[in-house]
Amino acid sequence: MTAADEAKHLDSVTDNVQEQELDEGKVFEAMSALSIKKAKGNDDAAASSAAAARKVSKEDVAFIVAELEVTDEVAEKALRDVIVEGEESSSAIMEAALKQLIVG
Repeated sequence: MTAADEAKHLDSVTDNVQEQELDEGKVFEAMSALSIKKAKGNDDAAASSAAAARKVSKEDVAFIVAELEVTDEVAEKALRDVIVEGEESSSAIMEAALKQLIVG
């Protein structure tokens, strides 16, 4: 087989493309699902950064670490997750954080 024949044969094999129509509804549904997932991720990131900005007491962290034998990071996260800007007392925050860690 000559080089020209091989090139012709290769073209005939690679040019065989089957065209398919896309279902417009499925495409729209997939794009909507992606945008919802992205929006949820942005909300989670905003909530995490807001929680990280909240101040926690070192004594509260030490108490949770000593009582539940968790890391400082876990204790701080639990406290930050339950803090409502200036609305709860320290004991209410501690109680909510302990419940979150114990109950789940």
